[in-house]
Amino acid sequence: MNASDRAVSGKARAAVLNSPWLWVGLVYVCGVIGRAIYTFHVQPPEQFITSDMFFYVSLAQKYAASGGPVDPWDVTHPLGYPALVAFLISGGGSLSRVVNLQFVVSALIPPAVGLLAAFAYGRRTAQLAVMFASLYFPFIEYGALFLSEIHFILWLTVSFAILFATYHVRGRAGRLGLAAAAGVALSVAAAFKSVALPAAFLMAMVEGVALLVQPPSEDARARVKRLAPWVLRWAIVGVAAAPLLGVQAKACTRANGGNFCVTGNKIASDLLLGHYGRIGAMEWTPPGGGTSRFGSPGSYLRRYEATARVPFAMSDNAANRREAWRWIVDHPGEAVVLSIDHVYDTFFGAAMWPGYGHPSWMLAHLSQYAFIALLFIPLLPATALVLRRGARAVATSRTALVLAPVVALTATVAFATGEVRYRIPFDVFLIVVVCAFASGDLRRLDGPPSLTPHSPR
Repeated sequence: MNASDRAVSGKARAAVLNSPWLWVGLVYVCGVIGRAIYTFHVQPPEQFITSDMFFYVSLAQKYAASGGPVDPWDVTHPLGYPALVAFLISGGGSLSRVVNLQFVVSALIPPAVGLLAAFAYGRRTAQLAVMFASLYFPFIEYGALFLSEIHFILWLTVSFAILFATYHVRGRAGRLGLAAAAGVALSVAAAFKSVALPAAFLMAMVEGVALLVQPPSEDARARVKRLAPWVLRWAIVGVAAAPLLGVQAKACTRANGGNFCVTGNKIASDLLLGHYGRIGAMEWTPPGGGTSRFGSPGSYLRRYEATARVPFAMSDNAANRREAWRWIVDHPGEAVVLSIDHVYDTFFGAAMWPGYGHPSWMLAHLSQYAFIALLFIPLLPATALVLRRGARAVATSRTALVLAPVVALTATVAFATGEVRYRIPFDVFLIVVVCAFASGDLRRLDGPPSLTPHSPR
C-alpha cells in the first residue's frame, strides 16, 4: 500500500471513528445487551407474576379459554395486552413467547424515540435521544414484566413520531397517508393504555391554536381558513383509529352488560378511588355480592391504610361518579390537595411500581433520581428558553407540541390517581425536549415556526 492509499485509509477510519452514529450504535448495542441480561437472567418475568402481572396473565388465560372478555371484571383495563398474551399462549404456547416479544419491543423503543426526536427537532437530538433511551432503566424494567407499559411506550412513541413526520411532507397525499398511519398506531397504543387518546387530542388542540395565532397577521376569515388542512388531517387520524377502537368498544360493551365502554369500565371508579379521602384502598360490593378491591401505589407509599367501602359495583360508572362528586362537593379543599398529590406522586414519587418491591429495588429508586437530575431539572431551563420568547412563540413552538402529551397526562392523573408508573411512557417526550436542549437544536430551531407541512423543520 503506497502513501496515498494509507492516507485515504486513515481518513476513512477517522471518519468512521468520528461519526456520531458509530457511538450511538455502540450505546444502543450496550442497551440491548443490558436488556437481555436483565430480562433473561436478573428479572425473568415468569418469576414475578404477582399483583397486576397475575391479573393480566390470568385474564389472558381466561380470554384464551372463552374467546374474549365475558363479564365486567374482564374489562377493567384496556383489552390490548391480555388479548395479545392470550393470542401468544393459545394452542399450548408458553409465556416464553410473551417474554421474547417484549424483549424485541423493548429493543425497538430507542430507535422509535430517535425517530420522534428527529422529526420533532433534528438529527443531533435524535442521536442523543437514542443513547438516552437505550440506557434508561425504566424502559428496561417494564420490558421484563407482564405489564402493558412496554407495548404502550413503543406504540405511543411511534404514533407521535408519525404525527410529527407529517410536518415534513409536502404532498397532500403523503400527509394524509401519514395521518392515517398515525391513527392506526394511536389506536394500537390506546388498546394498551387509554391515556393515548387525550394525549393526541391535546396535541391537536395545541397545533390548532398555533395555526390561529402564528404570523403573518390576517383577518379572522383567513385565520380560520388556515385550519382546513389541520381539520382534514386530524379527521383522517380519527377515521383511521376508529376500526380498532370500534372493535374494542364492541367487546368492552358486551362484557360490561351492555353499558357502553371503549377502553375499560373503571374510569369513574378511578375518580372515586382518587377523591375519597386519604385511603389506601377501596372495596366495591354490589347488592348481589362479589367484592372488588383496588388500591393505589401512591397511597401505599404515603402510608394511607384506611379502606373505604361502597355498596355498588366498581363497573357502575353512574354510581361511582355520583359518590365521587358528592364527596368532592362536600370536601373541595381536600379534593384539590388530593389532585395535586396525584400529580406530585406521578413526577416525584419514591419509585416506580412494582420495582420498588423487587430485589432490584435499588435500580428503581436510582432511576427516579436519574429522572429528576437528567430530565426534570434540565427541562426547566429548556422550557424557560421558549417562555422568554413571548406568548406567541410559546403557542407556536415545537416544544409546546412535544410537551402536550405530558400536560394531558398531568390532567388525567389529577382527575384520577397518580404514580410514577403512569409517567414512565411519557418520559419519551421529556427525553426528546431535554436532548434538543442539550444538542442546541431547541435553541436553533424553536422560534415561532410555521406548522405547515412545508416547514423546514
